Amino acid sequence: MTTIQLQVQDDLIQELGLGAVKRLLEEELDYQRFKLLESRIQTAMHEAEGVDWTEEFENARQQAYKEYQQKRRSAL
Repeated sequence: MTTIQLQVQDDLIQELGLGAVKRLLEEELDYQRFKLLESRIQTAMHEAEGVDWTEEFENARQQAYKEYQQKRRSAL
């Protein structure tokens, strides 16, 4: 991980507070990382040959629902 230093206007720090500015920047960077990962996943999915993604997602959905039902039954 890399540490960076930024100059931030004093009035912004006074208005929002240092913690809020830090959280704002961290949230934006997290969002940008998520977008980057999403783009990589989309690219990999398009490059995968011979995979029926509709079928794969349906199978995953059914499996998740079965697990949900089992957990719900065991909780009762």
